[in-house]
Amino acid sequence: MGLDSSAKVQIHVGGIYGDKSAGIDRFVMQYDRLDPSIRSRLVIENDERLYSIGDCLAIHEETGIPIIMDSFHHSLLNNGERFADLLKPVRQTWKVADGIPMVDYSSQEPEKRAGAHAEHIVADDFRQFLAATRPADFDIMLEIKDKERSGLEALGIAKGDPRLFTGDPDQP
Repeated sequence: MGLDSSAKVQIHVGGIYGDKSAGIDRFVMQYDRLDPSIRSRLVIENDERLYSIGDCLAIHEETGIPIIMDSFHHSLLNNGERFADLLKPVRQTWKVADGIPMVDYSSQEPEKRAGAHAEHIVADDFRQFLAATRPADFDIMLEIKDKERSGLEALGIAKGDPRLFTGDPDQP
């Protein structure tokens, strides 16, 4: 497709099947068997049930694979670390050729099962996320159902100008 080396494919580590250590070993073994052209495109993401950011950092130590941090997943599965405290070690998993690190942002949809992504961005939560992660440099990928509308609102929040998006699609 002619894309530079910053074009990545985001994957989860996979299953545990009763033994997390063996699951990590399986991932590392299969990753090592991949062609280098495929390995150079992959990044792993923490999930909300099985593999924390800490687990992903351990996998990185064995493979060199970059990590995408998911803020929502981290809120559900972590080892007591603050999300912002993990930004620097995760940033260090990215080489210059990998591009700018990415962070997935989402929040819980009220009254749904734990881990269900929100339909719309929660403005106050997003403001708190931005404040807690300042001054780290990363791209944000919104994992929210109404991506375009929430994207516009997130942009307005990030730029600090509430006039950029009023919440009403019929208003400027």
